Amino acid sequence: MTVSGYTIGLIGFSGRELGMLEVFFDSSNNPGLKIGSPERSAALLVNLETETDLKQFLQWYASRPDCPVIGVVSELSVPRGVLELKRPLEVTGLKLTLTRVLDELHKKAARSPLAGAQGAGQQKTALKMDPADLKALIAEAGVSAPKPAPKPQQLNTVRDASKSRLIMRWSEAERDMLMRRACGSLPDLDPELPGWSKRILFSLEGRFIDQVNKMVRLAQEQQAPMQVTGIPGSFIYFPDRELFSYDLDPDLLVQMASSRFGFGELDCHPVELKSPVDPVAKRDQLLWMLGLLTSAGRLPDHLDPAESYRLADASDLQRFLLPPQAETIAKAWSVEYRSALEIVKLLKLPQRYVFSFMAAADAAGLFERR
Repeated sequence: MTVSGYTIGLIGFSGRELGMLEVFFDSSNNPGLKIGSPERSAALLVNLETETDLKQFLQWYASRPDCPVIGVVSELSVPRGVLELKRPLEVTGLKLTLTRVLDELHKKAARSPLAGAQGAGQQKTALKMDPADLKALIAEAGVSAPKPAPKPQQLNTVRDASKSRLIMRWSEAERDMLMRRACGSLPDLDPELPGWSKRILFSLEGRFIDQVNKMVRLAQEQQAPMQVTGIPGSFIYFPDRELFSYDLDPDLLVQMASSRFGFGELDCHPVELKSPVDPVAKRDQLLWMLGLLTSAGRLPDHLDPAESYRLADASDLQRFLLPPQAETIAKAWSVEYRSALEIVKLLKLPQRYVFSFMAAADAAGLFERR
């Protein structure tokens, strides 16, 4: 990540989504913008879920210097001059949009070298609302014109600390969302076609689960609690209890599981704690979940979809976060040694369901190999 000196203000985000954004802006995927105060930042990323959100933002925005704005929307249309970023928030789309904003800020600074990184917001640019358009939008939205030089209204930019951090507890709606993300959208592909394995297999290097596995091995070797460092929260493994202790927002974990970290961004160190003080999860449960969330319907490259495996323990699957058809897959895989491709053919299921299950079960240590 290259730090540019430019900051971006986050408006209207809270809880899990805010946590995901904080991880993104602190990761190697960030093209160079740092999170800053919305009142002073060179650009803005705004949650525009409803017409009310838009009205509140327009009223606030009219009282501060003009700057590039990215509107995150589901169904709402953004005003002219605002960059649109559709949900669900994905790293690729977010990164491309931020790169466009950053390029515009660099060009603007080059045209006005004395303006500086934060003060170059006065020149006209295609990534800003024209003042006339803004005035018309405010009138159309029924928002009162701002008084001269008002103090900027404080918007909700702080994470709601009252939200649960129990990452093993999900509502039905959250589970549905997670399964769509965990199983991905890859179509079934013919294993005989050239390049098939490149689309199906991926490396765990740089993934959060890779660092967690390293931490677990080190904790077992030293018989001492170990903590992952480089993340906004605690994530500790206690080898004597085979438990993880954590203080993470659920969506933060989802974002970390699907991200790739740069060299040295994550590490692990011993901690002095003798017993957990935060919410806990059993080792196999949490590793299963990380394996599932990292998979996105594919397989880690240390697994061979054509090699035969057997599920060592198919009992009590309900303790895990299960992908579609998990019980059926587990039953077929516990009877005898079979490959993932054989399971797909036998059960006539989408490859991504079987591959996601396999990645999760392997992460939890439930497979036996011949």
